[in-house]
Amino acid sequence: MNEQVSGIVGEISAGAFANPYMREILRAFGPAAFLRSSGTREFEHFLRANHVRGKTCLEIGTFHGVTAVLLSQFFERVISVSVDVSPSKLLKRDICAHLGIDKIEFHDARDNSEKKRIVDALEFDFAYVDGDHARDTASDFDLVRRCRHVLFHEYWPAQAPVWNLVNALPPDQVRRALFDCFALWDGRHG
Repeated sequence: MNEQVSGIVGEISAGAFANPYMREILRAFGPAAFLRSSGTREFEHFLRANHVRGKTCLEIGTFHGVTAVLLSQFFERVISVSVDVSPSKLLKRDICAHLGIDKIEFHDARDNSEKKRIVDALEFDFAYVDGDHARDTASDFDLVRRCRHVLFHEYWPAQAPVWNLVNALPPDQVRRALFDCFALWDGRHG
């Protein structure tokens, strides 16, 4: 077993690593695979508690694809679009290949204009917004709001662009998990 992982092994029956995919990512790729990931047990619990399911999930922003792996358990297909500085150094494709997951499609955009072109051509019934929160929250929401079912990450006061956008939505259409920093907008019936 990888020496970096050995200190965590005793804890894998609970928490994020109770999920077999997360445990295998940890075993095969080490803790570095979880950098900048919102893929936690709380994330998975929030999706289950809010009965999130669907045909196609669009994820805005990914790093090593850990969250896309978790989302793939709830959707027939996951499309992840990111503006990455150096996508060739990321593990996302290697992780999915290792896990045998073929229903995740990654798109690496050079900039926000290319991201917009990609997203505008897609059909999806759910979106997860976890891109550049400081600069792109509003524009990312504009790209995905047409599906009317959007999950936001980093919903907390310190992340003002996310906090302010979510709090401007109709309150009866938003479910919040402040401790876990998630907010789910469901505008499909309003």
